[in-house]
Amino acid sequence: MPALDSAVLERLAADGSVVSVGRGTIVPLDAPAVAVVYDGWFRVFRNAAFVRDVTLVLAGPGQLLAPGTVFGDRSAESGAEAVTDGAILRVSSEVWDRHAAAAPAMYATIARSLARRTLRVQRKLEAFSRAPVESRVAGALLELAEDAGIAQADGAVRLDLPLSQEDLAGLAGTTRESCSSAVAAFAREGLVRGSRLRGLVLLRPERLAELAAVDFRGS
Repeated sequence: MPALDSAVLERLAADGSVVSVGRGTIVPLDAPAVAVVYDGWFRVFRNAAFVRDVTLVLAGPGQLLAPGTVFGDRSAESGAEAVTDGAILRVSSEVWDRHAAAAPAMYATIARSLARRTLRVQRKLEAFSRAPVESRVAGALLELAEDAGIAQADGAVRLDLPLSQEDLAGLAGTTRESCSSAVAAFAREGLVRGSRLRGLVLLRPERLAELAAVDFRGS
């Protein structure tokens, strides 16, 4: 997922505020300020009527929790939960505009991020409506691999985020039990190695992509 580089983050931090948060902290996104992940990983979610919430995406360093705030719209995101210890950088829209005017590439980065997130949400909604659990779990694993996977020499991808099966289930739009069953089935088929999500190795990401019906772009 496109992200602001460290130099841009430091310049923004000089004119904003950085707040450290612990794992499990809920970050509300109802303020007009632009919120950027300064460190760590956050699960961005949207409140839903009949379930706890719907996970939209995982956001890492340099990514905006709600990219639409830059353009005056943050309707898609309700909040974000820290899945690791981390830090959030908040800057006012005026500060953002001033820095972006001096470095227009910031807008290009955020536009790409917003487009990718919109595509993912649309794909997720389509999958929720008609795809079987295995396809949705495969797609969620590939999202994690694209965002934070560590490429291995043999083409496999290792996941190294401290996420639980419940977190993966949230990304896949299913229950923890169904998610665990799908991952176990993938392991039996030789598609993944490991039982815990942290350290799970996607041995055949191309096959998972076939199951999810998506175009996987590895690191």
